Amino acid sequence: MVMKIEKLIIAALILILFTGCYDRDIIDRKDFNHSLPKVENLSYTRQGNVITLSWQIPANISDDFNRPLEASIQVVENDIYRQKISVLNEVKSASITINPAKEYRFIVKLLGFLTAEAKEEGFTNRVFSEGAIIEIK
Repeated sequence: MVMKIEKLIIAALILILFTGCYDRDIIDRKDFNHSLPKVENLSYTRQGNVITLSWQIPANISDDFNRPLEASIQVVENDIYRQKISVLNEVKSASITINPAKEYRFIVKLLGFLTAEAKEEGFTNRVFSEGAIIEIK
């Protein structure tokens, strides 16, 4: 019985020790002031089993980002994440082969890299916009 109490006390002390071992300031810091707007006018055309997604890049992109921007397309097939496609050099469309018997969801995000002047220490220089979503059933 004494052995169990000793183990319980040791476990409690270790638990207390580890709960104080993180820097809460890093978690709570919310002053990262760089964001990208969502793509606009996301649409698609379909020819057989090829979908062509098209979008516009908003004009209000901050000068804090290097140009050209990229687009990132997440492909979700029947509610299962399948792949991520990168579209470089501010190209505003992408053709993707699909299986017409399945349902798809495409999530299109802008991806920008901060300039050396805008980069903040302790933060990433890669910034994604919120995703614009289009579903094909």
